[in-house]
Amino acid sequence: MKCDVAVIGGGPAGATAANELAKAGLCVALLERNLNNAKPCGGAIPLGLIEEFEIPDELIERKVTRMAVRAPSGRVIEMSMPNGYVGMVRRERFDKFLRERAAQSGALLIEAKVQAVKAHDSGYKISADGNNQGVTEIEAQYVIGADGANSKTAHELDFPPNEFKAVAIQQRFHYAPELSRYENLVEIWFDGEVSPDFYGWIFPKADHIAVGTGTEDTRGNIKQLQKRFREKLNWSVEPYYEEAAKIPMHPRKTFVKGNAMLVGDAAGLVTASNGEGIFFAMKSGKMAAHTLLNVLAGREKSLAKYEKTFRRTYFPIYTGLALLQWLYYRNDRLRESFVAICEDKHVQQITFDSYLYKKMVPAPLWVQAKIVAKNLYHLAIGH
Repeated sequence: MKCDVAVIGGGPAGATAANELAKAGLCVALLERNLNNAKPCGGAIPLGLIEEFEIPDELIERKVTRMAVRAPSGRVIEMSMPNGYVGMVRRERFDKFLRERAAQSGALLIEAKVQAVKAHDSGYKISADGNNQGVTEIEAQYVIGADGANSKTAHELDFPPNEFKAVAIQQRFHYAPELSRYENLVEIWFDGEVSPDFYGWIFPKADHIAVGTGTEDTRGNIKQLQKRFREKLNWSVEPYYEEAAKIPMHPRKTFVKGNAMLVGDAAGLVTASNGEGIFFAMKSGKMAAHTLLNVLAGREKSLAKYEKTFRRTYFPIYTGLALLQWLYYRNDRLRESFVAICEDKHVQQITFDSYLYKKMVPAPLWVQAKIVAKNLYHLAIGH
């Protein structure tokens, strides 16, 4: 079959790109290897994403307004979000909705595993196996790779490698009386026994609590870290489901090549420090689609505009969070300092305001000076 655009990967990034292109009238093939797949993911999305992408209320399983951070010593700082909330979604439901919306807009949804992506004449030829029913050949003028951290698209088209990957594990627990504290609470553990370079999380969903951890340390045993996390939680309930996945922690050196673009995890668009990916996946999918539409309409010269716009818009956030991780996630003394800083009300306000709409929110100079002074103080004394 022939189409204008082949989007490889039906997660938030790919489904968003396919939806935008199909709405504009292009012939779009959206390939997803497993329509029942659910990526291991905390599933936290900010209010800005919910509003911009018109996410239905029934998909938001929890609207969490309370958060706690826990230091290695056991010190806990609790805080409340006065304006807005963190939306909690379950990826199997969320991704399905996004794919179905793209299909309703006119995209052809194909369940198939991509075997090869090759440059062909003025476009690309994609070979895909639909559930062992035989190979389907798709010819497309443009390709958008949205197929995750181990992107087949990126490998086949010789994009720069995704050099830095973390591994994350998550377990699901049914609600029980001893877990009632977490019905409207996100809790983050900064503890070297739980993760040597990241954090552990407890996220509430509609019918379960998600508990997980991650690490970039290839020497670490992720199952042992999760086991230690559970030991420290000291819950009597047992998990009923476990999932794990690789997460790209640094953007690729480039994510546009010829008539091919990478979006979401395939481009490495997960932020350091907090590991957030859904927002940036969907924004990159939308940006890539709109850039392509502008190129076809003659308003832009090349697809390189997509990468340039994304970097200009969001890389200050990536850089800031990478610096934060480097400063505070290296040992428990520094993690203790980080949690101490979180007690400051101005730090909380700036953090929440920036999170809701993914914009660097300026603060008065005296507040900035106070926060800098507190950082220096806590980095020096370690608590």
